[in-house]
Amino acid sequence: MPETTDNIFVLVIIATAAIFLMVASFILIYIRNQNKLLQQRQQLQQAALAHQKELLQVIIESQEDERVRIGRDLHDDVGAAISSLRLIIEMFKPAVADNNYQAFLKSSKNIIDKMMTDVRHISHNLSPTTLTYYGLGFAIEEQCAIINQSGKVKIAFNNEAAELLEKLSLPVSTALYRVLEELLNNTIKHARAYNAILNFTADKNVLIIEYQDDGVGMDTRLINKGIGLHNIESRLTVINAPHEITTSPGNGFFINIIYTGPIAI
Repeated sequence: MPETTDNIFVLVIIATAAIFLMVASFILIYIRNQNKLLQQRQQLQQAALAHQKELLQVIIESQEDERVRIGRDLHDDVGAAISSLRLIIEMFKPAVADNNYQAFLKSSKNIIDKMMTDVRHISHNLSPTTLTYYGLGFAIEEQCAIINQSGKVKIAFNNEAAELLEKLSLPVSTALYRVLEELLNNTIKHARAYNAILNFTADKNVLIIEYQDDGVGMDTRLINKGIGLHNIESRLTVINAPHEITTSPGNGFFINIIYTGPIAI
């Protein structure tokens, strides 16, 4: 009997160990499968994000191409037509040039000159030649000068990254220009600000952009609801430039943008 009991005890231990090994094996297999599923999900998510980014880049590039085309058409076709109209009015002279005609001529010239100025301004905004030929630093400096001349907002522009800006590719420069253009427009149209500061600094090949205004600020819960801020987010995502926004009602607006490269793409 003792020997039989011992054998049963050994069999129980062996059976228990076997069950334990089976359960452990099932657990390990389950964990392994879950890890594989998690990796597959992550890969699918990364692939989806990469695809969305590619689509976003194509859309933005198409928008820029369309801007260039419209800007060129405005400058060449509409601008030329307005100039021709001005010449025709100057050439037309009635038999008797009285005061009414002189007033008409002066008024017409003023209106046409304003139209030509507006067309040039719109064309420049759609396709800034300064950005193409002289780079981001000069283009932003020119934009800030125009805003300062208007008297709407006082912009202080400090560029301590001129050498790095010259190395940026045109797609990256264009993306950053559109972002800063949107920020400046938001300050003018919505922030009710008196002053804004734009700083460019460089840390080796890292470009740091800081922009702030002393306007009314906004609720951070509304940041993702604005079209302008959504456009900013999209363009910075395409060039892999992380950013951080700090704002609250009554405390102005601040954004920090970091571009780490590649410098030329």
